[in-house]
Amino acid sequence: MLGLCRISEEAVEMEHELVELRKHISSQGILVQDLMAGVCREMDDWNRLPGDVHDAEVEEDPLPNEVTDPKSEFLEKIDLLLAEHKVDEALEAMDAEERSSPDLKGSVEMSSYKSAFMERKAVLEDQLLRIAKQPSICVAELKHALIGLIRLGKGPSAHQLLLKFYATSLRRRIEAFLPSCLTCPNTFPATLSKLVFSNISVATKESAAMFGDDDNPAYSNKVVQWAEREVEYLVRLVKENASPSETASALRAASICLQDCLNYCKVLEPQGLFLSKLFLVLFRPYVEEVLELNFRRARRVIFDLNETDEGLESPSDFVTILSEFAIASDTMMTDCSIRFMQIVQVS
Repeated sequence: MLGLCRISEEAVEMEHELVELRKHISSQGILVQDLMAGVCREMDDWNRLPGDVHDAEVEEDPLPNEVTDPKSEFLEKIDLLLAEHKVDEALEAMDAEERSSPDLKGSVEMSSYKSAFMERKAVLEDQLLRIAKQPSICVAELKHALIGLIRLGKGPSAHQLLLKFYATSLRRRIEAFLPSCLTCPNTFPATLSKLVFSNISVATKESAAMFGDDDNPAYSNKVVQWAEREVEYLVRLVKENASPSETASALRAASICLQDCLNYCKVLEPQGLFLSKLFLVLFRPYVEEVLELNFRRARRVIFDLNETDEGLESPSDFVTILSEFAIASDTMMTDCSIRFMQIVQVS
């Protein structure tokens, strides 16, 4: 009895599954009929089109239009060159494109292509700036990078970098030289003057060659301002590293510096740099201070002839002859003359 019940239940389940299977087959049949009907309609529409339209659609490029767009290809080429840091090739390609493409002319409104082009131009500028700012860059590499910036229309930035380079290189040389100032207190201003003014001369010539200062007063004015700052720097160095102002070494150093600097200023005048007045204004207070203190020192020695001055040098031939012909009654006067000549030699 139980077996019959189980068989009856299984029969009912199978009947239910058969019903569901019929429903599925019926729905699939409907889908196939709809598909066939759609295909038939598409074929009828296709057959009604002219023959040349068929050919055009057959020959249509299956790839998107952007792939074969010359503008997109150019931007991809620039991206590759910039990624490989080939700044020269990128600059040449962008120059050529800017000259030939109507979309990049100055009067044209900002299009999507022009915007993308300007973005890559900014990347190229940044790469050139980083090259020019490298601490260990040589003059040839610097000039190459600056010429690239000029071609990108960034002349003022390039000019500023040029002057900064020469100012930095000068300070490095002076830092290496300053420790020797103590060993040559009388002549170190001459070396400093030569370093500073020769650096100014070279920088001025390079600026004129690269930027045409004669045709652009803005650049020449920047050079003059920069040169004036370098002269101020020189005067400050001489003051800070000279011997005490009341010593004879300070007087000699000031005299040498004054003479050499005025000569260098005269040499720079044909290059459009007139620095003599500025130098005299800056250096005059120091010279006056040195002269005043040395005069006071000499006066103290003259009025205190009985006090031995350890700074006096040995008598010259003239002083020796004067002492040999001294008369006993004029011994005091002769001693004063000898000491005065010694003071003159030192002061």
